[in-house]
Amino acid sequence: MVDISLTQSLRSTVATLNKVSEESAATSQRLDTGVRVQTALDDPSTYISAKSLSLHAAALDKYLERLDQGLGVIKAADNGITSITDSINTLKGVVTRAASSKDAFERADLTKEYNSILDKIVDTAKDSSYSGKNLLLGAGNDLTLYLSTDQNESVTINAVDFTDLLNTLGLKKLDEGKPAHFETKLTDGGLPPLPLKSTSKLTTSGQYAVGDQIAVKDGSGNVINTLTVSAETTVGDLVTAFTLPDKGLRATFASDGVLALDAADKMTVDVTRTADTIASSGTPPTASTSPLMIGATPATGADLLTATGQYKQGDVITIRQGNTAVGSLTVGAATTVGDLINAMTIPASGLSASIDGAGVLTVNSASAAFAIDKSSISVDLTTATTSSWVKRTDAEAGQQTVTDARHAVEKHATNIGIGLTMLNNRADYVGSFSNVLSSTAESMRSSDKNEDAAILLALNTQQQLAISSFSITQTADSGLLRLLGGGNS
Repeated sequence: MVDISLTQSLRSTVATLNKVSEESAATSQRLDTGVRVQTALDDPSTYISAKSLSLHAAALDKYLERLDQGLGVIKAADNGITSITDSINTLKGVVTRAASSKDAFERADLTKEYNSILDKIVDTAKDSSYSGKNLLLGAGNDLTLYLSTDQNESVTINAVDFTDLLNTLGLKKLDEGKPAHFETKLTDGGLPPLPLKSTSKLTTSGQYAVGDQIAVKDGSGNVINTLTVSAETTVGDLVTAFTLPDKGLRATFASDGVLALDAADKMTVDVTRTADTIASSGTPPTASTSPLMIGATPATGADLLTATGQYKQGDVITIRQGNTAVGSLTVGAATTVGDLINAMTIPASGLSASIDGAGVLTVNSASAAFAIDKSSISVDLTTATTSSWVKRTDAEAGQQTVTDARHAVEKHATNIGIGLTMLNNRADYVGSFSNVLSSTAESMRSSDKNEDAAILLALNTQQQLAISSFSITQTADSGLLRLLGGGNS
C-alpha cells in the first residue's frame, strides 16, 4: 500500500473542497425541490412547527371530505326539491284548468295528468340520493354532520318522506273515472230501414211519439234536462238535449244513424209517454187506471206489480200536483200492487188510493188536481265510474289543496337551503383555513431560490479558488522537491 503524506496546506485545501462540494450539493437540492428544511437536522424548530401545521391541515382536509359528502347529500336533496317545486307549479296549472273547464270529460282527462305528475314527484324523491343517503325518503335518512374536527358540535338535517304524498304534502291520487257508453240506431222503420239524419223528425223513428217527455237524470234521480217531443222535434234537437258537457253527458250522431251517448257520471235517460200519463178529473179530482190483471184474474194488493204486464222493473211512477212531485215509486223485482197503493196514498197532499175487485186502481184527491205518470228507463248509463273532478266544484276545491302543497314544499326547501348554506360556508372556511396552514408550513420550509442561486454561485467560485490553490500548492511542493533533489547531485 502506498503511503500518501499531505502537507498542511494540501489538507486544508482538500477539506475546503469537500465542504464546498457538500454545500453545493445541498444548495442544488434546495434549488431543485424548493424546500429549505428537509429534515429536523436542517432546522429542528422550523421543521417541528411546519410539521405541526401540516398535520393540522391534513386533519382539516379529512374533515372537509366528510363535509363534502354531507354537502353532496344536501345538494342532491336540494335539486330534488327544486324539481318537485316545478312539478307542484305544473300541478297548480292542471287544477286551475280543471276548475275553469266546463267539460266534465276534459276534467276527467286532467285527473290522469294530475296523477302522472304525482308519480313524477315520487320518482324524483326516490332519485334524490347521494352515497346511499336520501333526505327526501324520510325515516333512516337523517343527516348528522359535525361542525368541528373534535366532533363537539354537530347539526342534524331531518329527512322528509316525499313518497308519502298525503302526509307530507296533503296530496293524493284522484279517481280517474271510466265513462259509460250507450249506442242506439235511429231508422225510419221502413223496409229496408234507412238511417235518420240529424234533420229528420224524431217521431219518424217510431221510438218516440208526440208528447213524450224525455228526461236526463243523475245518479240520485234528479232531473238535469228534459225534452218534450213535438211534431217538429228533430234528431238534432235530441242530440242537443243529450249534450251536457259540464254535467258529464256527451252525445254524437253518426251518418249511419247511430246515436252514441257517453256519461262521465252515473245517469239514466227516462221516457214518459203521453199514453202513460193519467190526469185527474171531476170535483173533487179523481183518476183511475185500467184494470190490473194477472192473466184473466184481477190483481190484488199482494200480487207483484210487474206480473200485471203494465209495469216493468225500473219504471218510475210519479204523482204530481201542478209541477210539484208529491210522491213516487220505483218499480223493483219485489214491488207489489199494495206498494203502489201505499205510494199513492199521501194524506199530506190530500190523496188516497184503493183497488177494487175488478183490479181498477183509483186515486182520489181532497181538493187539488193531480196527474200520475209512468217513466221508463230507455238509456242506462249507471255503469259509469266517476272521476274526482266530475263536479267542477271538486276541482275548484283542489286548487287550495295544491296551494297548501306548494307552501309545504317551500317550507322543506327552506330547511334544506339553510342546511346547504350553513355547510357551504363551513366548508369554505375549513378549506381556506387548511390552505392557510398548508401554505404557511410550506413557506416555513421553503427556500429562497435567488439566495440559493447566489450561494451556489459563490460556492462554485470558492470551489474554483480551492482547486487553483490546490494546484498552486502542488506545483510549489514539486519545485521544492526538485530543488532538494538537485542539491544532492
